[in-house]
Amino acid sequence: MMAGHPLQFPKFIIEQYPKRWNDFLVNQDDKHSCYFVALTDNSEIVGHAGYMYNVEVGLFEIVGVVASNKVQRQGLGKSLINTICNRLVELGEKQVILYTLGHVGNEGTLTFYRNIGFEMTSFEKDFFQNDYSRVTFMKSLK
Repeated sequence: MMAGHPLQFPKFIIEQYPKRWNDFLVNQDDKHSCYFVALTDNSEIVGHAGYMYNVEVGLFEIVGVVASNKVQRQGLGKSLINTICNRLVELGEKQVILYTLGHVGNEGTLTFYRNIGFEMTSFEKDFFQNDYSRVTFMKSLK
C-alpha cells in the first residue's frame, strides 16, 4: 500500500522498512508495539498504522500510517492515529512521536498532522538526501 503513495513513501524510504519491520515483528508484544489494519466489509485492506517503542528517544513512535486512495479524506488516517493514541494512554503514556518527510509536494501530510493535534518539533533539512528532510511531530496524550 505504501508504494501507492510515492510522495509520502518514496522508494528510498520503502527500502528502509524491511529491517525496521523485522525488528518490529521480532519484538512485538501489546506493550511495546502494535499494528492496526483497516479492512472493508469484503476484507480488503484500506489502511494501516502502528506504534513501536523508540529506544533512542524514550517514547512510543507512530509508524506506517497509510490510507488507501479509495478512502482518503474520509477520516481513516485520523481514526487509526486516534486508536493508537488511546492505546498509549491506556499504557500510561503522556506523549507520542512520529516522523515524516518534509519535501515539495508533501505539505498536505504536514498539515494533516498539525490538524489532528501534533506539533512540529524538528525539521532536519536534507536528513535523508537532498530535498528530503525529516520532520518530527510530537503530541501530548490526555
